[in-house]
Amino acid sequence: MGATSRIVAAVMIGLAVTGCALTRQAEQRREVAQRATDDSRCRSYGFKTDVDLARCRMQLGVARLRRRSAGGGDTGGPSPDTNSLSLSLMCRDAISRRDSVSMLATC
Repeated sequence: MGATSRIVAAVMIGLAVTGCALTRQAEQRREVAQRATDDSRCRSYGFKTDVDLARCRMQLGVARLRRRSAGGGDTGGPSPDTNSLSLSLMCRDAISRRDSVSMLATC
């Protein structure tokens, strides 16, 4: 009976470790995909240098965090804010002008 318990415990630990590793791999794939999407979006706004792309990615990340905290999730869909369309347009304008102060205020 003691040997069986040890085998069951070892199997359970192995499954837990495998599950954690798979979860982390999925998170890493999602992060890589999100970065590629952000890079593409920033390039579409006209940013070309690494510094400009990094600033743009940062602003997109801040916007995602704001949507999450407002209850909008990370779906890219409409947020509960009634001014979201105008804020989005203001943010895009600030990004296109590379105005970091306006980006922080509106994005």
